[in-house]
Amino acid sequence: MSLNNLTTRNIPIAVVVAIFVAMAAAGCGSASNGGEVDVARSDSASSGGEVGDARIVDNDRIYVIGDLKDAFGVKGFKDYDVEELPGALEAWKVIYNQLDYEARFYPTHEDAVEQGILYADSITGDDAVVVGDEVLWEEGEKDRKKCSRASGTPHSGCSYSARYLEYVIRGNMILFCEGNDSQQAFTNCENLLTLTDPV
Repeated sequence: MSLNNLTTRNIPIAVVVAIFVAMAAAGCGSASNGGEVDVARSDSASSGGEVGDARIVDNDRIYVIGDLKDAFGVKGFKDYDVEELPGALEAWKVIYNQLDYEARFYPTHEDAVEQGILYADSITGDDAVVVGDEVLWEEGEKDRKKCSRASGTPHSGCSYSARYLEYVIRGNMILFCEGNDSQQAFTNCENLLTLTDPV
């Protein structure tokens, strides 16, 4: 066989190999992109889907605790000392529909966003820090955690988790809400906020 024939016979093989390599690389790239999409969907789901879009809304309202005190069915008010909570004017625990909420009030919406989000993120969701030295604001700490333990386990066997799974910022107020999951907690936030709407 001449060198010329060998080269001619190997060209189709080389082309096939090149196409295969190109297809494999494209497939890997597609899988990689698919992975990124899945991660984004996962993050969206973990934050409650539409919750992420509606969590922070500047509705031009300046809320005060009186808005909650005047709302039908809201009770159990507890005032927190906000001296060590940056930027906050007031913070309160309230009870509505047998669920706990916490409301923090700032001078403006911008203050609530810029100074409040770090503290809000730290105490909400599955990775919340509600016990220990890493708690950012200790006032009211015991109200922000709940105990989960197996039946018959002594109090020392308590596993603490976040009471508030979600928060929303409306105007100058950050509202923290209970729920069995993020979406339910967000819905509970919205239910309480509807009581504060002007008639």
